[in-house]
Amino acid sequence: MEEAKISAVGQRYLKLIELDTNEKVVCELRKHPFGLFLVYSIGFIVSLALVLATIFSALLFRNDPLELGGGGQSTVVVAITVVGMILTFLSLVMTAIGAFLYKSNVVFVTTDKVAQVLYTSIFNRKVSQLVLGDVQDITVEQKGPFARIFNFGTLVIETAGEQNNYVFTYAPNPYICSKIISAAHEQNIARFGN
Repeated sequence: MEEAKISAVGQRYLKLIELDTNEKVVCELRKHPFGLFLVYSIGFIVSLALVLATIFSALLFRNDPLELGGGGQSTVVVAITVVGMILTFLSLVMTAIGAFLYKSNVVFVTTDKVAQVLYTSIFNRKVSQLVLGDVQDITVEQKGPFARIFNFGTLVIETAGEQNNYVFTYAPNPYICSKIISAAHEQNIARFGN
C-alpha cells in the first residue's frame, strides 16, 4: 500500500501513536467541514440571541426610576449590559473551544492498525489503537439529507473481544474510508494470518 501524506495538524497527533519502524500510514481521516459549520452556526446563533436579549432587556429597563445622579444610565441597564457582554464573550469562547475539539479528532489507518485520537474536552483525550487483525466489521451510516448531499457519515469499526467499537462521526467519504480500512485489513491478514 502507498503511504499517505499527513497534514501538518495530523503530524502533531501522529506523535501520540506508537508506530513500528516499518509501519506506514495509509490514511488520515479527519472530520468533515460540515460539522464545523454546525459548531460555528450554533455558536453564532447563541451569541446573537444573547446580544439581542441584552439589548431588549436594556431597553425595557432604560426608564428605571433608580437612575444614577441626574440623567445617567440606570444601574439595572449597566448590570444587564455587563452580564450580557460577559455571557456573549463566554459563548464565543465556548464556540472556539468546540471548534478546536472538533478539528482535533482524527483516525489514522496504518499498515498494522487503526488508531483514533478523540478529544472529549480540552483536558481529556483518548488515544485508542486497534490491530487490523482484530477488525470484525466496518459499518457506514449516513442519516439525513445533509449527510447524503455533502457525503459524510458515521464510520463504525466493530472489534473482536472486549474492546469498544470505534465510532467516528462526520467521516468524509465514508464508503471510500471503509474500503481503505477493509483493504488494509485484508493485506494485514495476508501478511500475518488471522
